Parts: sequence; C-alpha cells; structure tokens
Amino acid sequence: MKDILSNKPLSCDDIASIDHARKELRRIRKLMDNFKSTNKNGDSDKKDAPLSSAKKGARNAIHEQENINDYVKKVVPKDAATREMIHTSIKSNVMFADNTEDELTEIIDVFESCTFVAGETVIQQGEKGDDFYVVEAGELSISVNIAQDGDDQDGDDAIKYAVKVGNYSDGNSFGELALIYGSPRAATIEATEICKLWRIKRGWYRGVVGQHIQRLHREKVEFLPQVNIGKQLFKDVLTKGQLDSMAQLLKQEYFKKGETIVREGEAGNTFYIIQNGEVEIYKKQLGTNPIAVLPKGKFFGEKALVKDDARAATVVAKSTIVVCYVMTRGDFTRVLGNFQDILDGKTTVKGNTLTSAKAGPTVNYKLAELDTLNVLGEGAFGKVKLVKAKDTGKYYALKAQGKQFVIDNGQKVYVINEMKLMQKLTHPNILVMHCAMQDPKYIYFLLECLPGGELMNLLEMKRGFSEDWVRFYSASVLLAYTEFHAKRVAYRDLKPENLVLNDKGYCVVVDLGLAKQLEDGPTYTFCGTPDYIAPELIRGTGYNWAVDYWALGVLLYELHSGGAPFQSYDPTGTAKKILKGNISFPSKFSSQMKQVIKALLMKDPTRRLGCMNDGTDGVMKHRFYHGFDWQGLLEMKIDVPYKPKLPSNMSKLGKKDIGGDNAKATNWNPSLE
Repeated sequence: MKDILSNKPLSCDDIASIDHARKELRRIRKLMDNFKSTNKNGDSDKKDAPLSSAKKGARNAIHEQENINDYVKKVVPKDAATREMIHTSIKSNVMFADNTEDELTEIIDVFESCTFVAGETVIQQGEKGDDFYVVEAGELSISVNIAQDGDDQDGDDAIKYAVKVGNYSDGNSFGELALIYGSPRAATIEATEICKLWRIKRGWYRGVVGQHIQRLHREKVEFLPQVNIGKQLFKDVLTKGQLDSMAQLLKQEYFKKGETIVREGEAGNTFYIIQNGEVEIYKKQLGTNPIAVLPKGKFFGEKALVKDDARAATVVAKSTIVVCYVMTRGDFTRVLGNFQDILDGKTTVKGNTLTSAKAGPTVNYKLAELDTLNVLGEGAFGKVKLVKAKDTGKYYALKAQGKQFVIDNGQKVYVINEMKLMQKLTHPNILVMHCAMQDPKYIYFLLECLPGGELMNLLEMKRGFSEDWVRFYSASVLLAYTEFHAKRVAYRDLKPENLVLNDKGYCVVVDLGLAKQLEDGPTYTFCGTPDYIAPELIRGTGYNWAVDYWALGVLLYELHSGGAPFQSYDPTGTAKKILKGNISFPSKFSSQMKQVIKALLMKDPTRRLGCMNDGTDGVMKHRFYHGFDWQGLLEMKIDVPYKPKLPSNMSKLGKKDIGGDNAKATNWNPSLE
C-alpha cells in the first residue's frame, strides 16, 4: 500500500509539472471526500417516506434497539491511580463532559485492560466499531486509507493510499462514536510499540449509564408522592405525569463534610431530597449542637417551591460526601406551573388553544377494489405504489412491506407499532393511514396520496428558503407536534425528507416508523438521523419528546441555510458538535430566528423551548412566529409558499412498475403472521 503524503516535503518542491500538481490535488480531494462519505456509510437502512423516491446520498435514520436492562454489570478491579488516569482522560472527552461523578464512577468500574504489540491493528478503517479506548502507555499511529481510481500515469485503476494523520499516546482516548452506535470506523489505529489500553464496549456503556439513570428516576418517582407540603402529599395534588416531570427536574448536587447547604434566615427557593449521606440541623438559639440528623430519604426546603421562604434552620453536611436531589422553584414553575395554583386546585393548561381539527374520514378497501398504477417510491422494505379507487376515482398511496424482510430484520413490533400510532394520531398535518391489508408475502398500508413531493427536493432546488417559507413549513411541524405530544408520543425522526407536500402545497409529517408512545418515564433507544439527534440521546441518559424540539431547531436552521448546524465530515465530528452545542449563524439570519433556534437547541432539555409549562404553545408564541395565522394553517386556508406542479392526469405520477401486481390481499390483523 502506497503512502502519498509521508516523506514528502511540505514545500511541495517535488511537484514537477502541472499534470503532477493536478494528480496531487485529485488525491487530496479524494481524501476529503472519504471523510465526507463516512456519514453516508454510517447510517443504517431506513424506510423511504411515502411517495419519495430513493435518492443518492439521502440521510437515513439509525435505529439501534438495545435493551439496557439486558446488561449485567461486571466490575473490573483497578487501583486508585488507574481510576484517576481513566477519569482524567474521559472527563476531557466531550462525550463524558456532562456526566455526573456517580455516572463516571460506574463507567470507570467496567473498563477492562488490553494490550497490543507493535504493528497490531486496534481499529481498522471501515469496520464497525464497538469499543472506546483510553491509552495508559504506549503510542499508536492514526492513518486514513483512500482509493485513487483511474487517474495514475501507471494505469493502476485500484491503488490504495494510507495517509498518516496523527498519533495517540499516554492519556489520550479514541473511538467515542462507537459508544453511540455501530458506525464504520473513520480511520485505522495501529500500535507502533507495546501499548496498554483500557476499553469499554458500547453495550457496557449504554447499559451502565442507562441503568443508573433509570434507577435514579425510579427512586425519585417512588419517593416524591410521599413528600408533604403542609398537610398535603405530593401524590394528592400532582398527577402521575407531573410527578414524572418533577423527577426529571431533580438534579444531583454534591456537598463535602462540614459544608453548609442552607443557612438559617436566608431566603430560600430550593427543595432538597437527601439521596445519600446524612445532614445535621442547627438552630442559633439552641446553641452549637445539632438538634437533629436527617438520613438518606429525608427532605427539606419544600416550602420554597411555593414562595421565598426564610430558612428556619441551618443544614450542614455530616457525611464525607452528601448527595442531594435538588430543584429550584423556578425549575418547577417553568415546567409544571405555579405550585400554589396547583395546591389551590387551579389547573394550568399545557398545550395550545387552537380550535382542534382532525384529518378527513378514512376509507376501507380491499386490494381488488383498487387499480394499481405506478411506483412512487422504493426501499429495502418494498414499494409505495399509486393506486386508484375503482368506485370513487380517488388516488391513494399503497405501501407494501415484505413480511420476510420485516421478520428477518426484527421489525415486526415496529411495523405494528407504526400502524397503531397512525390509527391513533388523527391530524391534518400527519400522514393519514386509511386501512391495512395483507397477503402471503406483503403487509399493505393504504395511505393518503401526497403528490407534492418531499420538502427536501424543494430545499435542494432552492438551496435554502426565506424566513417566511421557513415559518410556514416549521409551523406545520408544530401543529403536528400538538397531536404527537398531547398523546405522549415522541416522533424522533424529523428532517426535510420526512415532510411531504400535498397537492395544494401544505406540509404533512410522514413516516412514523421511529415514533414511540412514552408511558413510564424516559426511553433509551438510540435512533434518529445523525444531524438531528439531541445531546441527551447521544449520551444515553434517557429522553422524552424534548428531542423533537431540538430537531425542530435543527430543521429551522437547515431550511434557511440549506445545511444542518452541526454538519461535519464524519459522524464523530457531528456528534461532538452536537454535544458542544456551539452554533454559527450566517449573516442572513434575523435576530428573531437566531433566538428561536438557540432556545430550541438548549442542551438541557428542561430548559428547551417547547418543554416548558406552555408546551408547543410556547414555541408558537415566540417572536419569530408573531402574526402567523395558526388557525388558518390548521384549516389549510392560508396561502402556501409553493404550489406543486402536478400532471393534469394524476395517473402519470411515479414510474411504471416492472414487477407486476401482488396477490389478492385481505384486511390485516396485527396478530397474524
């Protein structure tokens, strides 16, 4: 394997001719293209949206179902120096920057040691990764392989080049993308001498972090109902959903022995639950001895959730380390509303005040009652065909999913879930499923026909929309969110490819394959499109529909600029940018648009716009949407930015199918194989 860069002068004195320079530039461009293409290769198969055609380079969604509770923790013994070395190394890695000390302790517990000799490959470019490494001792080289096809003077059409791009040594860490999902490695890492490394696998990391968060959440949810404020228990005044939200608001804080947590007489606005350790209670008039000791499971400062309350006593950490769950009144009010109003029985409406609107009536056909016309879209799952009802002449989209493909890829549960959610979610801005059918080979969904095409096609043609256009299309998503989130459904796959225009140019959210109804706290499945994934999803700390509002912020940015805010040459770079959350705005962005995007792209989901007490309505009331006719959009009565150009004869949509028709289908019952 040739090396095109090593041992070559940076002055480029070896360039002897224009042809030689062009050859070198082609190789460099090939190297850059290799980095760019990693994102495409790293995505797993995802079903095409109804009516969309398969596009080269389309961003597919990732869906890696890992049951965190299948993991059984195995602690690998380490001395204090090794634990400190691993802690220092991973704490400087953006993947771990926001982990609590408790989480880091559990993560470090499961790292195992491994040794590589000189010349041994640790990571091979292109292979799917599963391990993250910390270097204790030794040095490793980093190289990227590129292929140069058909442009060499010697006529070799398949020459490969290894380009060395750096080194790793003591204290470095690498391979963090493997902790997120099984993406192909972007580079080759090889030991140049005997190296001692420590590694953790994705399943271990996501299992230990997920189980830790899940355990804490369950602990809080079980404890909160028994907290009393005056003569009332939380369980008597807060709903199950409110208690769940409150549990997610409680954050861990650490106090050293002798540290004052609250001081008598000061104004307080913070509520504490002792998660671990003991605290001592002092009162000035009773001397220097503590009047009480509160152990794990006790709480104090609950009155601060209602109003500023002068602390009646001083609370001091007694144990070496005291860990408390902490929440301010501001946190509670922001997400759940005024506590005094809740105690007084005054309900705070969360959501929007628009007049509700439902999608049109559904129909129920058999396959024999439909004329099959052209193919509208294809994917690994099967085809989407244009069909016409024989009795009414109306057009529909018939999505066929191969049963064997569904079974072989473990998708049965998700197909059934998608069907049930589509039956439950009825809204003008969410794709309508009329009925389901089956035959021996296929499952069929009869869907509304959306002939206007994907919004992504229009975006690629325009290379970015005006703010008015962005406002219109994002408003359509927000209207769909009112239905999703009212039913506690996280959509999880927002992107322009999943927004499709109807015949009049109104925008509809399609493809509910990743949507999930959340009943009992956070979910942990890693899924979504890399550019749109929220930081809490990357870190594996559990999430809810707050991820949809993060994705909305990304959508606003992409629709206006033509590119996503955290784009990178490779998935690792994208993930790192998302975790850092730094956004650079082109000059054409207005201040209002910058503000709404920043408010949606808040790393802390409890402070993210849309996740507050006023829900989706809070986004609708943002300055960016001032004056927008929400009711008119809901009823599809306002002007559209773009009217799709459709053929005079709708039967000409799509392309002819060379595969022929399928057998007769019957109504589908999800219990049937």
